[in-house]
Amino acid sequence: MKLSQIAAAAVVFLAGSASEAGQFANADSPDVLWRGDFEDGATSLSGHCVVGQNQWCGEQIVRSQQIQVVTDPVVEGRYAARFEVKYGDVYRTYSDERSILSPPTQMWEDEGNERWYRWQVLWPQDYVGSYPKWDELGTPASRSPAGSIVEWHHSASGGVESGSAPLYIRGGDKFIEMCLVDQKTSACRETINLTELLRGHWHDFVMHAKWSSDPSIGYLEMWIDGVNVLPKHMGSNKYPNMQNYMLIGLYRNLHIGDPNLLYPDGTHVYGTDGAPGVAYVDGVIPAPAPQPTTQAPPGGDTTPPTTTTPAPTAPAQTTPATTAGIGFPQGGGCSSTGFQSMWLALPLLGLFALRRRRLAA
Repeated sequence: MKLSQIAAAAVVFLAGSASEAGQFANADSPDVLWRGDFEDGATSLSGHCVVGQNQWCGEQIVRSQQIQVVTDPVVEGRYAARFEVKYGDVYRTYSDERSILSPPTQMWEDEGNERWYRWQVLWPQDYVGSYPKWDELGTPASRSPAGSIVEWHHSASGGVESGSAPLYIRGGDKFIEMCLVDQKTSACRETINLTELLRGHWHDFVMHAKWSSDPSIGYLEMWIDGVNVLPKHMGSNKYPNMQNYMLIGLYRNLHIGDPNLLYPDGTHVYGTDGAPGVAYVDGVIPAPAPQPTTQAPPGGDTTPPTTTTPAPTAPAQTTPATTAGIGFPQGGGCSSTGFQSMWLALPLLGLFALRRRRLAA
């Protein structure tokens, strides 16, 4: 089912009238918790740290060129963000190379929180999804991921944060991947191939999360370009006694791009330019889980609304956990694709699809 079809269903099922649908689609309505859509231009990138403020709180960069607000390419509104990371982009005492934005504290998630998120990512045509693993150059099959683009990091609530974040979403060589991390090993306990990565294309993400350290409670669902690529996937997605918070931007192993790293024949492993990686992000918006509605369909029609199941797609593929790199990991759930999941998706997907039309007007 396309987003436009889901949006239309959402209008009929939830709104009841065009005017009510327009109000529901308003990005400033209570149905949107926060906006990180870069529509304030260059000032969107930092300084918005107070609860209730939209846009981003802080930048983790060492060069001004790492994160820039651009007018092209853009998928909606006027602006998007361009992220660039290359060798040496190590922020303060943090691990690895990064070009990352952090949100205000209303985006910190506690145990049991249920949220919907939406964002868009474009990986350019020359995007490289993996690199030779710096300490296993004799094994061509050993590769380091080019880095995450969205992650949910852990906050130790006053303690010391260590190890890898609980959840990463990244662009690989062929697929958009999700990495769910084992806290004890900092390795991906699951690496899920969500869908094919199309370079030069704006991928539209919608994610539904129930945040919990209890594997019988926590779950994730994911739609990419309107297709349910990850049905309800049960499992822990945060660490015990910690909060999760969203970060966007490129994050990869600190050895990638090292111009001094050579093969035995003297060839540069990563070239001499620092192996810059680039990706674009737009339209970051979260919303709370919608509440059930008993509103009758428009015109007094008492016929129950019909539902459409998304076209079947190849199930998300998982691979075993592998040894973690420094900072970023190298790399069966319970499925639910019925009416309940689609009904829950309607409010947010309708909101975003309608908002896209409003901004483009």
